[in-house]
Amino acid sequence: MNRYNSILCAVDLTDNTYTVLRAALELTDIENIRLLHVCEHPITGYGEATGGNHQVTESQIRQKVFPELKDLLTETGIDSGQLQIRFGGLADQIASYAIEVGSDLIMVGSHEKHGLRALLGSTSGQVVKTSPCDVLAVRV
Repeated sequence: MNRYNSILCAVDLTDNTYTVLRAALELTDIENIRLLHVCEHPITGYGEATGGNHQVTESQIRQKVFPELKDLLTETGIDSGQLQIRFGGLADQIASYAIEVGSDLIMVGSHEKHGLRALLGSTSGQVVKTSPCDVLAVRV
């Protein structure tokens, strides 16, 4: 019997994602893993400051990132129904989605921080503060 029934892995578009997924697979079966990729809200601007009309939609961003995420799904055998792409603040979106799907563990990659970044905090630290469940920061 697995200790965790629903693991949410926050994924980015780097090779570090595979490290987090391998760790998740050591804790539960593949069908109990959900992936979340969070993008910043698109910026729209008009005028000289943006070089004319500059408009990017969430749909365009999804179309750009989905092929890379699809490759990740294919390589790991995770079903596309287990992937969600969201927009907004990273920690808030992770916590919100974890509540929605009833995750009992959130897994994120964690980099060693130095200097100003160490003082200001990390994404994994923010996730711990907002999380409704256990958080495992995997060193990547």
